[in-house]
Amino acid sequence: MSAVVVTPPQRKREVPGWWIVVGMFVLGAAGSVLNYTYWDLHTRPFRPLTEAIGREFRHSLPKVEGGRNKQGPMTLRVALRVPFKPVKGIEETESIVRRVVELARIHTDVSRYEILEVYLIQRAPEQMAVTETFKFPVATLPKTTSVQ
Repeated sequence: MSAVVVTPPQRKREVPGWWIVVGMFVLGAAGSVLNYTYWDLHTRPFRPLTEAIGREFRHSLPKVEGGRNKQGPMTLRVALRVPFKPVKGIEETESIVRRVVELARIHTDVSRYEILEVYLIQRAPEQMAVTETFKFPVATLPKTTSVQ
């Protein structure tokens, strides 16, 4: 006599489609929260200065960053668009740079940095961007009281 082995029927492992949709929404929400959190933590220290420059110079799209680049000095970088060709020595350029440095001293603790860089950028349609860079050692900036 031979023994007959009966195997139980295999259950199909299917995931309902609505679980996939819910999972996609959860993954999208988690990605959005992670992206917002990173952006907020990355820009929060510079937001007062960015907003002050934006109020002072409309349509300038200011970008402010700070940090150390490859073992270099601690640098505070301010980049903004200008509607004219930035050239060193022209009063219009110099007045904007002076005002940006003044706003940086007021709205940021510049003593944490060694270098303050100001980039003025003109972007004309269908032309190469014109950039002028101004670098200032923070130690040589005039001392004033800064507001946090």
